[in-house]
Amino acid sequence: MEKILNAPIAETFGWLHVGGTKAQVPAASRNESVELVQGETRTVILRDGEEALSFRAELGDDSCLHLIQIRDGKTSGTAVNDISVRCGRNAQFHWYRVILSGEKTFDNCSVTLEGDGSIFSADVGYRLSGEENYDINCEAIHLGKRTDSRITSSGVLADRAGKLLRGTIDFRSGCAGSTGEETEDVLLMDETVRNRTVPVILCAEEDVAGNHGATIGRPDEGVLYYMESRGIGREEAFEMLAGAKVDAVIGKLPDVRLREELREELE
Repeated sequence: MEKILNAPIAETFGWLHVGGTKAQVPAASRNESVELVQGETRTVILRDGEEALSFRAELGDDSCLHLIQIRDGKTSGTAVNDISVRCGRNAQFHWYRVILSGEKTFDNCSVTLEGDGSIFSADVGYRLSGEENYDINCEAIHLGKRTDSRITSSGVLADRAGKLLRGTIDFRSGCAGSTGEETEDVLLMDETVRNRTVPVILCAEEDVAGNHGATIGRPDEGVLYYMESRGIGREEAFEMLAGAKVDAVIGKLPDVRLREELREELE
C-alpha cells in the first residue's frame, strides 16, 4: 500500500519537496500503546520488524517514559514508525533512536507537551551507507506553560546514502515560558551522499525561546592527517569518526546491556 509519510505540521519550503514522502508501506502492522499513571517511570525497548509500527502513549502527571528504538540490521526492506505521545503536568518523554543499517527507514514522532512543565527530548543516531535512506519527521507541540523540548540528531552518511530530517518546534498560544532547541551533527563521508535538514520553529506566543543549529560537512583534513601520521589508515580513521557520531547517542541509552550490544555491533 502506498501512502504519504512524514508530512510536517506546516506546509513550508515547498520548493524543497519535503512536505511528505510517498512510499510503499508494509502490509503488516503492529500497534503498541502505553499509559503511565501519576509518578510512574518506565523504559520500553522496541526493535524494528517487517511491519509498520504505531506507538501511542499517554503520560500522567509527574511520570517518565524512556522509549528506545533500534534498527540493527537484522531486518531489511522498509521500516515505518509512527509515534504519538501526550504529556501531562511535569511528565517527561525521552526518545532514543539508533539506526545502524536498513534500506529505507521512516520515522514520524509527534509529542504534545500539554501539561505545564512537561519535557520532551529526542536523541537520534544513524549510520547509513550504500543506497540506504532515512526519512524523519519530529515535532514538539508546546501547549503547557514552561514546557521544554530538545531534538538532537547525530549521524554519518557514506556512499550514496540519503537522509531527510524535518524538525518542528511549535510554540502555541498559552505556552508562556517554554523553550525548544534543535541541533544536528552530520558527517558526510562521500561527495555522492544526499543530506537534507529542515528545521522549523513556529511561534504564536511571545514569551518563549527557540533555537536551532547544525554542523554538516566532511571529515576535517587536519584530523585525518594527524591520525594517518600515527599509523591509522584513512579508511580506518573514517570508521572511527563515524562510530563516534553514533556512539554519542548510544552512550545516552538508559540500558547498560543494550549499550554494550550496540557498541559491539558498531565495531
